[in-house]
Amino acid sequence: MQIQPIRSRAINSTYWVTAGYATSQLLRLLSNLIMTRLLVPEMFGVMALVAVFMSGISMFSDIGLQQNIVQSKKGEQRVYLNTAWTIQILRGFCIFIIALLFSITLNNLNKNNLLPTDSVYTDSNLPFLLAFMSITALIGGFNSINLQLLNRKLMISKITIIEILSQVVGLSSMLLVAYYWREVWVLVIAGIVSSLVKMILSHHRSLGQRPNFALDKNSVKEIVGFGKWIFLGSILGFLLSQGDRLLLGGFINSELLGIYSIAFFMANALKGALKKLISAVFYPMLSEIVRNNPDKLKQTYYRLRLRIDLITMTIGGILASSGSHIINFLYDDRYEQAGWMFEMLSISLIFVGFSLAGACLMARGNAKSHALLIFFVVIFLYIGLPIGFYLYGIVGAIFVIAINYIVDIPSTFYMMHKEKLLDLKREFIMLPLFPITYYLSSYILQYWI
Repeated sequence: MQIQPIRSRAINSTYWVTAGYATSQLLRLLSNLIMTRLLVPEMFGVMALVAVFMSGISMFSDIGLQQNIVQSKKGEQRVYLNTAWTIQILRGFCIFIIALLFSITLNNLNKNNLLPTDSVYTDSNLPFLLAFMSITALIGGFNSINLQLLNRKLMISKITIIEILSQVVGLSSMLLVAYYWREVWVLVIAGIVSSLVKMILSHHRSLGQRPNFALDKNSVKEIVGFGKWIFLGSILGFLLSQGDRLLLGGFINSELLGIYSIAFFMANALKGALKKLISAVFYPMLSEIVRNNPDKLKQTYYRLRLRIDLITMTIGGILASSGSHIINFLYDDRYEQAGWMFEMLSISLIFVGFSLAGACLMARGNAKSHALLIFFVVIFLYIGLPIGFYLYGIVGAIFVIAINYIVDIPSTFYMMHKEKLLDLKREFIMLPLFPITYYLSSYILQYWI
């Protein structure tokens, strides 16, 4: 099969990732709007914490199989792919066992009153929900490694179709069961069904040769050698991406955490789409440029940054001024507090563009620098959030969450300068768009709507 030029594949992949993510978020929003009317906020708070635990266990065992296949020169060799698939299955089993042990420990701590009272951690359903959700990790371990190979080649269309189909089936099963059984368990059922459908579809013959079990010594050595920094980066990535709910779960009750999870979902929609583009399209694109034409890396990086910043600064300013109106339009009065949370969290869109630097460093095989970038932000979050909550309550905590990536900027500049990739004049060129769109949107809302 003839491979298209990288520019054509990148543009085509961008369309597919954008369309796929938009469809996925729309499906989630529609199901979310329905489920918030069938279930109480406390259930969303408990499931938010379950998602944090599962994500944590998964990321704590991440050795960067996807990043390795995308970046490695051996990434298309069958013995290498079979070895990666075998390691992926073993990792799935490990996640499953660890989650079960964690749920047993959590249940025992709760029985012995060793957890903070009036927090989400004391919910009696939490350990059992976590135990059953661990089945998704076991199923996911058997996903075909061809998904990662297609990602390397920037052939995203089939991956997107599989993800959308699995989500549709999962959400449909959730809504069907929830109509008759309005319990938090319907959210678990949806997760298991979706994972099972994705795994089955990933082995379709149209995606390529089916993987076999293998443990090639040289392949294992390369995967582990590259993956040790991914492993550290993933641990830090979990502490960063899930730290807000992990910490807030100990400070607030399940109802308020459920309301926060709605605000987080809304504020994270665009950010998630762009990060998906960075990982699924821009990182493979930059990796291929490093392999074939490294002199163009800096030029390509800033061309991508300009487009990302144009989107985030513009939409970030609009959402920061209109979040309350959006929440009031979509949700009932129980979720009113999510409005100001949504507006404050939208400030974090300013910092999305800087995360592309991490992908650029990874493309050069510098996984260590990427891990260090995450480290500084984690420290700020875990020190700043408790202080913010102690001084100003939930408002102070969420403000820290919104701006925590600001501490990453100096270290990003240093590492990009070290790699001779920094152009300081092009870093902040789009920043004025945020206040401009904020005040313009505020004016329109105040005087025209």
